[in-house]
Amino acid sequence: MANYVLFISENKLKDSTAIGGNVDVEFMLPYIRVAQKKYIETKLGTDLFVKLQADITASSLSGVYETLVNDYIQDALVHWGFYECIPFLRYKVMNNNIVQKTSETSENLTDSEAQSLREEVRNTAEFYTERLIDYIRHNNSLYPEYTSNTGADVSPDKNAYYSGINVESVRDRQSRITLDDFLPPNLSM
Repeated sequence: MANYVLFISENKLKDSTAIGGNVDVEFMLPYIRVAQKKYIETKLGTDLFVKLQADITASSLSGVYETLVNDYIQDALVHWGFYECIPFLRYKVMNNNIVQKTSETSENLTDSEAQSLREEVRNTAEFYTERLIDYIRHNNSLYPEYTSNTGADVSPDKNAYYSGINVESVRDRQSRITLDDFLPPNLSM
């Protein structure tokens, strides 16, 4: 993981979420990386994602790219990172078992409470992701890499929310199968 460039710092993560100062950053890093790949690269597309990583590595992030990272990407990423961490905060993987951590001075959340918390974090992450997408779409001339993806590159996904059901209009869906394909004509959306 040492060669993987993250778009947020430990301080940004802890200052922007309910993650306390006593949570080990080494524990969180794999989940931040997963969140960055799952939720940020898919919204930026490969070319813009790689450009930002290269600029950060070279300490040359500036101008509109710095604005994109600091004002839009980081806000979405901190909440997606927290979302990815939540299921694992109470468990520890050991050589021969996975154990649940406990404390004498606190009470563990129930599974339904943890799921409710996770949904609230997801709602916040989706809100910031929508802001990110709207900003790029309204300023795409500033980011030529946003539209230059080809071949096996990840092309930007313009949907911030996922509800488990596809409700895209016929114009947006191209050749994908959606709910409309299974509804009688008088019930089509």
